[in-house]
Amino acid sequence: MLNTISKLVGCTALVVTVAVVFYVAITQLDKEGPKIDPSYLEQSSESQAEHRWSGSEPQPRDSRLNLTRPLRPSAITEPPKPDRFPPPPEGAQIPSRASTQPLKATPGIAEIEAKRPQIEAVVRKFFTAGTLSEKAASSRDSARVQPLMEVYYQKNPLTSGQWRGIGWVMPMEEPGHNLAYVQTLFNGSDPICVIIEESKDGRFLVDWESSVRYSEIDWKDFLSTRPDHPTLFRVIASKPTDFIDAQTDRTQEVIELKHPAEQGTVYAYFNRDDPQFRSLLEQLKLGNWANVPLTLRLCYPGPTASSRSVRITSIEGKGWIILQHRRS
Repeated sequence: MLNTISKLVGCTALVVTVAVVFYVAITQLDKEGPKIDPSYLEQSSESQAEHRWSGSEPQPRDSRLNLTRPLRPSAITEPPKPDRFPPPPEGAQIPSRASTQPLKATPGIAEIEAKRPQIEAVVRKFFTAGTLSEKAASSRDSARVQPLMEVYYQKNPLTSGQWRGIGWVMPMEEPGHNLAYVQTLFNGSDPICVIIEESKDGRFLVDWESSVRYSEIDWKDFLSTRPDHPTLFRVIASKPTDFIDAQTDRTQEVIELKHPAEQGTVYAYFNRDDPQFRSLLEQLKLGNWANVPLTLRLCYPGPTASSRSVRITSIEGKGWIILQHRRS
């Protein structure tokens, strides 16, 4: 009996000893925590920070201008603000600063940041000009646009805001042209985005037509008189959301046209398979068919036509800028 009791006590002591050792081992493991490589934690943190940066970086908006894909901003002195003239870019493909991929060489004003003083001097002269001839001297394609200026400023006063300087500058990709966007800043008013071009002799000129959204006649006069001859307009185009016409077929597209500053809406039909509308279709697709600025010649099909149905006779440029040298 004593021998049996001794064996039982020995077994119990052995079990208790094993349990104590196991408990101590578990306790030590909990205190030390999981073994994680510090370099892995650092890399993971950097990766998350890069993802947030690439998604939160301020990006100028461009598709409303629809002037093809711009390069990344050379300098942004202020976050882009809502401008009276649509700023670049909405939906623009601008590379993230956090990206390690090198930028490809693309057209535009080269080394634009180094040319900032000359650009600012020209833009300032353009906006502070006291006479029409002074403004024309710093305008792009001045021989063509000066007669347009004379007509325009008979109805609109030649005024200038309180000049403050320029903000960000951004090269614009357009093969065969050295173009860029420039944000201009004024005291007491909203900034304005203008387009400039560098000539072959190194001069900088401002695109006047797009800066004032020039059209040949007032939008209200076009809607009331319904001219049957082609008339140039700078308009905003979108795909209609509540317009249904049983007469349209699979080859036809219809777009809603509005003036950027005046009331009134019209609808224009065009054949998507017609080569003359290829550039129009490209611009609409680039702008996702919503608030796409276009420079078009429009007319009414005839005296009996609907007051809201117009015909597109030609596409004059990209966005609100005319690249080819033709008289408006």
